[in-house]
Amino acid sequence: MLRSFLGAAALFLAFAGPAQGAASPFVEVLDGQGKITAQGVSGRFAYPANGSAVDVGSASATSAGTELADVSLLGSRVQATRVVVPRHGLRGAAVEGLVVDGRVVPTRPNTLVPLGGSSYLVVLQTAVVPGSKTRSVGLVGIRVHIGEASFGLPAGTDLLVGLPAAEQPAARPARSGAVDGWATLGFTGSPGHAEVLFDGPEFAGAPPAGPIGVRAVSIAERFLGVPYVWGGADPATGFDCSGLVMYAYRRLGIDLLHFSGAQYHEGAPVPFDALAPGDLVFFDPGPLGPGHVGMYIGGGRFIQAPHSGDVVKISSLSDFGYASSYVGAVRPYVSAGR
Repeated sequence: MLRSFLGAAALFLAFAGPAQGAASPFVEVLDGQGKITAQGVSGRFAYPANGSAVDVGSASATSAGTELADVSLLGSRVQATRVVVPRHGLRGAAVEGLVVDGRVVPTRPNTLVPLGGSSYLVVLQTAVVPGSKTRSVGLVGIRVHIGEASFGLPAGTDLLVGLPAAEQPAARPARSGAVDGWATLGFTGSPGHAEVLFDGPEFAGAPPAGPIGVRAVSIAERFLGVPYVWGGADPATGFDCSGLVMYAYRRLGIDLLHFSGAQYHEGAPVPFDALAPGDLVFFDPGPLGPGHVGMYIGGGRFIQAPHSGDVVKISSLSDFGYASSYVGAVRPYVSAGR
C-alpha cells in the first residue's frame, strides 16, 4: 500500500483489566472479532462442554503467576503436561511436554507451529504493554489460531491458554466498546483492540540468527495479531502490507520502500517453485505494480497484513483468492548484495 504521508493515527483503547475483586482468567476463547466467548478463572476448564476444543485439567494462581496442568487442545492434537506463565516478564515461563500431532515441539518463546491450512500455534507469545514504566512483558503460554472452521469453532477463533494472573489495577476509565481481558492485547481483533507491541526486551537487541530470509520471517512472526493500519509501519500503530515487510527487513539493515509496487522491483525475481523463507510474494496486479505483498515463510504459506479490520496473520498461497491474483516474488537481500 502507498504510504500515507500524513501518518496513520494510532487506534488504541485503554487497557481494561479485570474488575476489582474479580479473578483473572487463565484461558480465553476469542471470536474472529477479538471478543471473549468463553473464559476459565479457576480449577478445571473445558470448552465446549465436552472439552473438544480446550480441556485444562487444573489451573492455579500464585504470587509468582499462573500454572496449568494437563492441557489438551483441538481434540488432543495439541497436548502439554504443564504451562507456567509468570506474573511479570519471561523468567520462569515454561511449556512442558508439548506434543503436536504426536511430535515433540520446541518451546522457545515465540515458536510458531503450523497446524495445517492457515491455522497455527505460537508458544509463549510475548507482548509489551506500552506506557508501563517498566515496559513489562505479558505472555500467552499457548496461543492457537483457527484459520478454518473446525472442532465446532468458527474461522478466526483464537485460544489463549495460560494468561498471567493480573494484579488488581487502579481504576481506569475504559472507552466505549472496549473489550475486557487479553483481547485488548492485540492477539486478535480489529484496530482498536490493540495496545501492545510484540517487541519484548529479548527482541530489542540483536536480530535472530540464521540466514537472512529466515531471520526476516522470525521478526515478522513476532507481530502476529497486530492490527492492520493503512500507512502503518511499526507495531505501535499497526502495519499495512508493505509496512510489515519493510519493518522486518529494516531490522536486518535492508531498506525497502513503503510501497508494494516499488518493492516488486527491489530484489531478484524468484520462480514460484524456488520460493524460500523471506521472499516477498506479490498479488493483485495494477497499473502501478502489485497492490499487495506478503512474506513467504515456507510450506506454501506466507505472513501478511491483509486489509482494514484484520490483523497480521498467516495465509496459504493455495487459497483461491491468493492463487488467482498471484503476480510473482522477489528476494530483496540479493539485490542488496547480501
